[in-house]
Amino acid sequence: MKITKGVFIGFIFGFIFSLFISLVFMMFAQAMAGGIMSLTGESWLYYATVVPFIVTFMILGAYFAKRETVSNKKLWLISLLSAFFVTLYSGTIGALFGEWVVRGGSFITPIEGGYTSVNFEGTWFWGLVYAFVLLPLTTPVARLLIQSFLELLKKMKLN
Repeated sequence: MKITKGVFIGFIFGFIFSLFISLVFMMFAQAMAGGIMSLTGESWLYYATVVPFIVTFMILGAYFAKRETVSNKKLWLISLLSAFFVTLYSGTIGALFGEWVVRGGSFITPIEGGYTSVNFEGTWFWGLVYAFVLLPLTTPVARLLIQSFLELLKKMKLN
């Protein structure tokens, strides 16, 4: 039962923080580009990040529900792996999926509209490059989020 609760809490936490992180990223990017034009930003980014955040925190919810304590070293390793997975997925598969949804793709006719103009090879290459290059930035952010998630689990008496 603890594992099921941990997975459910991980789902909710991952969903909420995927929206929050996407919003913060969009605001920062728009501010750096010359000014905030939209409060929500591009919708493809939300589609790109929701799946890896939910999957990551569901797995972490099950993992942490089974353990009483986790060492600091292991938390940093988990943060590194989580940050890499989220960045890699959202920069490759998530970006392609988000573009597909935004451009009006459907499951009945997968290639329609302007989706043929997406640079698949460049998305895969640069998504992989960004996943590695941004690790020094994304790992501490992931560590902070995972620590917050652990504190939430402790308050709910699951850890």
